[in-house]
Amino acid sequence: MGRKTKVALSVGAAGAAAWAASKAIIRPNARPGKKALQFEGPVVIQQLTDTANSEQLAAEAASLGVHGFAVDVRLTVHEEIILVNNEHPESSHCLLKDMIIQYPHLLFIIRIADSPDTYEGSLMPSKLWKLLEECGAQEQVAVLSQYDEQVDRFNLYTQHMAAAGAGITELKQAYAAYTSRFGHLYHPRTDLFVLAGKIGPFQPASEGFIQFLNKLNITVYAENYAADDVIKLVSSGISGFITDSPKSTMVQLDMLLEH
Repeated sequence: MGRKTKVALSVGAAGAAAWAASKAIIRPNARPGKKALQFEGPVVIQQLTDTANSEQLAAEAASLGVHGFAVDVRLTVHEEIILVNNEHPESSHCLLKDMIIQYPHLLFIIRIADSPDTYEGSLMPSKLWKLLEECGAQEQVAVLSQYDEQVDRFNLYTQHMAAAGAGITELKQAYAAYTSRFGHLYHPRTDLFVLAGKIGPFQPASEGFIQFLNKLNITVYAENYAADDVIKLVSSGISGFITDSPKSTMVQLDMLLEH
């Protein structure tokens, strides 16, 4: 056996020993439970994308028995938080405050659309938390953003009182930890993951990744899923569905409960 082979084996053995030692000592750091995300069975969330008709859509969805709404929000120049559609950001005049007051018994998945690099975005985390305090809705929401910095800043104001959702960077970090041998070293910073598509060539809405997150007491919702995948996702451990068409998903979940 050559010297290089011996060195490679020694390095490999040292790495394996370090992995075994870390796994023996370090235990996964599960998230504390958040009241807003505690439901019995999978939930169905209406995505309010048609901001011009958001009030009508919300009323129809509520009559169906959905568990909540998913909304994208921006801060206006007058420092009001409004529901928006990214395709038509100027079309909405629906205030988030009005929606929360109208549906105090439902969960709101609030996605901050403003970049932290903009003036409005820099104000949004504090303005949103102030609004939630005024409405007494701290335990009625889960706040997320594609910009992880917005979630981190929101958590600073809330001191982790409200539920927070993972941004793109956090999602990638979690998936990288899951696919590595060092998943036990991953320390989640958020309470909710919304799995909506692929990360590169990988499909995160897999049973293994969902179970990995569930063991950390992270709630996992699916979005942009195929209708035929509802039962499969439930059996994989999905806790909820965000959809434009809640009725079909609710029918499938009812059928699953009946059986």
